[in-house]
Amino acid sequence: MKNFKKIFVVSCAIVIALTFTGCTKKEVYTIEPHETAFLISLSEGGENQASFESEAMLAEAKVAAKQVYITYSKRHLSPTDILGTWVPDNMLVVVNRTPVTREWSEGKDSGTSTVNQSISAESKESIGFSVGMNCSAQIYTENDAVKFLYSYNNKQLSEIMDTEIRARVEADFVEKCAKYTMNEILEKKAEIMEYVRKDVTEYFAERGITITVLGMKDGIEYDDASVQAAINKSFVAERNDEAQEIENQTKISKANAEAEANKIISESLTDRLIQQQMYEKWDGKLPTYVGGDTSIPVLNDMK
Repeated sequence: MKNFKKIFVVSCAIVIALTFTGCTKKEVYTIEPHETAFLISLSEGGENQASFESEAMLAEAKVAAKQVYITYSKRHLSPTDILGTWVPDNMLVVVNRTPVTREWSEGKDSGTSTVNQSISAESKESIGFSVGMNCSAQIYTENDAVKFLYSYNNKQLSEIMDTEIRARVEADFVEKCAKYTMNEILEKKAEIMEYVRKDVTEYFAERGITITVLGMKDGIEYDDASVQAAINKSFVAERNDEAQEIENQTKISKANAEAEANKIISESLTDRLIQQQMYEKWDGKLPTYVGGDTSIPVLNDMK
């Protein structure tokens, strides 16, 4: 029994010694050129991560070095946690500033996602249609990374593009298209996209995101296929009318040209005939003159 007590005491001493030996450790993380890192201190116990209270707090937590150390402390989280548990003293948050491109389209083979992400809208006369769009965005600077992290709490840029950015693009597009008829929408596509692009770019710039590309792709797809068929029929009719008008103008131009040519030929022939008649009726005598002035000839009677 005494031996057992001795062994127990020695074992406890060893455990205590191990517990207080090497009470800290650290890991190193290398920051890439396209990344911005933030080292956030954690509260005692590590159960609550620091909240991003303000942009100023994040700016202070931004790491300038290219290598960051995450430290850990051994803590006893419960009475039974005799050896202790490694708990991080800080949290490393990394914002990736690499450009991201999304293609929001209907077809699974033409878009970024396999689901339908096309932008749907209606015209003033309630003709439903959808369009595909391309969008590219980037977190340009480290200051933009501060704004982005504060606004979106460590979400990925691609996720924000497929949710908030796409939603605002669709809202702007729907609002603008509802004011125009379908024919006006076809005529004002560039104007509508300029409105959408300006609003979306300005809104997300305040949140650290720079929109570099935003435009329509793949044309317009109508909800009702008969609408497209009618438009195609009208287009063909218009082109036929244009072709007929060109043909008519060509015939008129050709007729005018022929008439002008005939007029020139007729006038030329008339002058030649007069000269020929005068030559045929000349008696071969020189002209006679009136008075002493020999500069005024009087032709003999042709008869």
